[in-house]
Amino acid sequence: MSQAGTAKFHYYGIAQFEIEVIYGALKDVFGSVDEEKLPTEDTQYVSMVEIEFPIPFGESFFQKFSMDRWHKIKGLLKEMKRRRGGRKGVKAFISFCGISPEEIKPRLIFSLMNKNNRNFEMAIEKIEYLVDIIPVHIQIFPDANNSMDEIVYYYDELSFKWNPFSTKYSDGSEYHYLPRTKEWKKS
Repeated sequence: MSQAGTAKFHYYGIAQFEIEVIYGALKDVFGSVDEEKLPTEDTQYVSMVEIEFPIPFGESFFQKFSMDRWHKIKGLLKEMKRRRGGRKGVKAFISFCGISPEEIKPRLIFSLMNKNNRNFEMAIEKIEYLVDIIPVHIQIFPDANNSMDEIVYYYDELSFKWNPFSTKYSDGSEYHYLPRTKEWKKS
């Protein structure tokens, strides 16, 4: 997790101009960016981008970051995916240090690992529309009153929806969501 107020930007396999666009958008808003080029860790993907925003996910994020910057980041990620193709393209992780306005504290991660270009694009486009949905989802999470540390969402290509994937708690427990049965399974 990044320091308070510091955005995190880690990557591999991306071009210099792509780095500059993402870094510039983050620096303009947050001032401080933890940037790191990583060694290629997953040979199934040519490129990886991980962006962590040091503020909670919600309407206030889009107001502070601005829709223009958000569209710039979304557009760049979609273009990266298009140019690299579907089979060994791009995986991206977009995360936030919580969820507002409910002041929910766990790290929220959107995992974009879709191989199909169109599904990748649809997933990115739908993130901003989850502002009202995720706080409702939290109510169905197991041990919602317990201390959650991390929530991961993935984009389901069959239902064309973002679904919860997993959640981790401070006591070390972890649950995975089973969308077919709409149940949580403890790992």
